[in-house]
Parts: sequence; structure tokens; C-alpha cells
Amino acid sequence: MKINFKIKKILLITKNLKDSRLFEQSFQHISPTLEIIKTGDTQKGIDVLNSEKINAVFIDCPLFSSSPEFIREMQRGNLYIPVIVIIRKGEELQAAEAIKEGAYDYLLKDAGYEDSLSRVLERIQGSSIQNKEKEDDLEQQSVLFRQIYKSQKWWQNIIDSITDYIFVIDQNYKILRTNKAFANLFGREPADIIMRPYYELFGLNGPHEWCVMGESRDTVSRRAVERTINDTYYLISYYPIHYDEHEAVVYIMKDITETRRLKDQVYHLDKLSSLGTLTSGVAHEINNPLTGIIGYTEMLLMRNEDDTTKKYLRNVYDSALRCKRIVENMLTFSRQTPAQKSVENINDIIDKTVELHEYWLKSTNIEIIRNYGKVPYVSVDRQQMQQVVLNLLINAEQSISETDRRGRIEFKTSFDSESKTTLVEVADNGKGIPQEILPKIFDPFFTTKPVNKGTGLGLSIAHGIIAEQGGTIEARSVLGQGTSFIIRIPQMS
Repeated sequence: MKINFKIKKILLITKNLKDSRLFEQSFQHISPTLEIIKTGDTQKGIDVLNSEKINAVFIDCPLFSSSPEFIREMQRGNLYIPVIVIIRKGEELQAAEAIKEGAYDYLLKDAGYEDSLSRVLERIQGSSIQNKEKEDDLEQQSVLFRQIYKSQKWWQNIIDSITDYIFVIDQNYKILRTNKAFANLFGREPADIIMRPYYELFGLNGPHEWCVMGESRDTVSRRAVERTINDTYYLISYYPIHYDEHEAVVYIMKDITETRRLKDQVYHLDKLSSLGTLTSGVAHEINNPLTGIIGYTEMLLMRNEDDTTKKYLRNVYDSALRCKRIVENMLTFSRQTPAQKSVENINDIIDKTVELHEYWLKSTNIEIIRNYGKVPYVSVDRQQMQQVVLNLLINAEQSISETDRRGRIEFKTSFDSESKTTLVEVADNGKGIPQEILPKIFDPFFTTKPVNKGTGLGLSIAHGIIAEQGGTIEARSVLGQGTSFIIRIPQMS
């Protein structure tokens, strides 16, 4: 009798080839469309179940009894497929044990085999409908879990992309959550520091004074403080949260070391600006009595004929003239006016600038070498070019002060007839500049010196001034030997 079963594919596990052929004939007689996959090994049977859509499994009772892991393997793989144990007469107790172990039913090989097989297939078909509903529920749950997992991964990736240091602690100061940036701060992965007291990562035996977790709930509110931790400035913000009737605090640590350094430099620049204004006023006040000293000394020199007195007066006159030149240079340098180009001799600009700084160079025992070539006049802003030369001079002086050798600064000028540019080279024998930071030295506020030693603007200003004059400036350096700055100024059109 042929029956239209909805069962399409079954797995037959048996080592008995004769029984295998008999079963196959019986199955085909009952349901010709039924597909049978045969194997003689339970492990291979598991592989088939993982790769094929099987509706039922028929297995010899001895194979089932000798493979107790078969049902458990199916359960671990969420394979809810009915297993029917094939037995002979007299093995009913073994069938009962198999059902106890998880088998769905048993099939007895007797004279009425085909009738018995039909009844078993009908029960399997009814069970398949229930299993289909269970599979649908499991599939819905699986989809839901995958969506939740993707959402969690999405938010975790967002948190991990934040470069600020984020961590969440409980009432015992233990880390509940963190982002990669915070874990990487200590050379760890987030999973390595979860449920560890946060202060242990900082090498402490207890929490920091800014940690508010131990305070009462009423006093914990959103706040932010600035603190120094291991020579790094941080803006530490914290936000209390509540979850599952538990209290926790979210901490966000932002590295503001660079911001603080820039703030200090801006403050220092403001002082320098005020000092420039003061210098201009002082220079004017000094210039008036100097004019009187020079004038009266000239008059005394004309009237006095005593050689000794004239010698002393000449010394006074020369010193007064020198002071006047220094004052004039200070006035030129401190005057804040828009760029006004004029025809200038670059050698003369260097001389005037060196004179302005001559006292400091002598006090630091630095030798100035002038190696001037025959150069044409250039169209530049004299005041701004003086500022460039002075900035390079101070930069060289500071570099030399960090060595134990006698200082030497060389000014070399020349003219390149091919490119029609005037070249100015300022070379020192200081400590030199590492190659990795050489490309950054013209960046605004970039400096390797402490705040009170440098603003990080000298070379940036020099670069801007030379660019405004239509020229270029570059640096070459050998670490431990010295640095050279080469300025190229185009010839006047």
C-alpha cells in the first residue's frame, strides 16, 4: 500500500547489508518518493545530519547501544530529528532503554514489517509538524539574538573608536566595562582588566581622591576635574548611572596635556607682547638722555685739548653711540607695523641684529662668524627680516647651551646666479635636531623645550615671514653636530 508521506529524506544507519537492502525495498514500496541515505557509522551519520535536511533517523539497536554520544551530539547541534531504533523480537527491553536515552520510537523486524513501518512513519510525520514549529520558534529566537548581538557589537565598536579613556566601575571600584583606549593605556585588552579594581592599573593600593564611588548617592553628581596622573594632565568627567538596582559610575579621562601646554604658551606669549610694548617705551625714555650725553660729549671734545681727558671723553662718546644703536635696534624690532618692503642689504640686516643680541652672545661665550659674499640688494621688510635673524640666532644659542662645547654660529651669504636668489645660511654647532622631528619644527607651537624656555613659535614666525617675502626656508641637521637654516630670497624684479 502506497501512502503519500510528506517525509522526503531519511538516514539509515546499519552495518548489515542484507537488512539495508530489505529496508530500502520496504521504504520504496511504502513511499516511492522517499530518499534514503545510508551509512554504517554513527559519526558519519552526524556529519550527514549537519549537511542534509533529514526528516528521520533509523539505526540498528546494537549501533545505538554502542554509541551513547550519538543522541547527545544531535542535541548539542540543535538537531531535533526523531531517532527510531530497529530491533528484533526479544529485544523490547533494549528498545525501552534506547527510548529512555532519547530515541523517539522503535521498529520491530517481523512478518508485519511494512505495516509497522507505516505506523512509525505516520507518527514521525506528526512529530515533524511539532518539530517544525519548534524550529520556527528557535529560528525566531536565533534571529533576535543575532540582532541583539549585532547591536551590542555596533555600540562596542563605537565606544572603542573613541580615543578618550572610558571605564565603568561598581561600588567596589571594580571595572565593569571599558573601551580599548583605556585598556591599551596599560598595554592590556579590555577582557584582561574587567572586574579588576581600577586603581591597581595605576599601581595604587586604593582609589584616587577624585573617585566618587565611595560617596553617598545623594552627593554623587555629574562633575569634571583636572588632575595630573603620571606626568599627564587629564580632564576627568564622571557620570553616575543605575542598572538592575545597582549603582555605578562612568568615567571619561581626556588627555589635555597638549591643551595645557598651549594655554601656558599663549599666556607666555601675552607676557612677551606686554614686554615688547614695555621695551618700546623704555627705549624711547633711554633715547632722550642718550641724545644729551652724545651732544654734550661732542661739545666737550671740541673744547678740551687735554689728551687724557679727550681719551676718556672718546670712550664715553663711543659707549653712548653703542647704546644708541642698541636702542634704535630695539625700537625697530618692537615696532608692530604691517609689512613694508624696501630695498635692503641683507648683510647689514644681519649685523644690526647681531649687535642687538651681542651682550648675550658674549655672556654665553659664543663666537659669531660672518662669512659674507657679494650679494645684491633685496626687497624685504627690514623689521621682519631682523625678527627672522634674531629668532634663528636665539634658536642656535639655545641649542648650543645644551652641549658642553664652545659655541659657534656662522652667518654665510651668497648669490645664486642661476636661480637669481640670495642665500642666507645660519649654522650652529649645537646638539642638532633628530630626523623624526625635523619636518615638524616649523609647525606652530611645536617645541621640545619647557614652557619657560621656548614658545614653539619662533621658527613658525620665521617661516611665515620668509614666505611673505616670497622666499623659502629649510633646515638641515646632524644629531650631535649642529643645525643649518638656509633662507632663499628671490632677486628684485
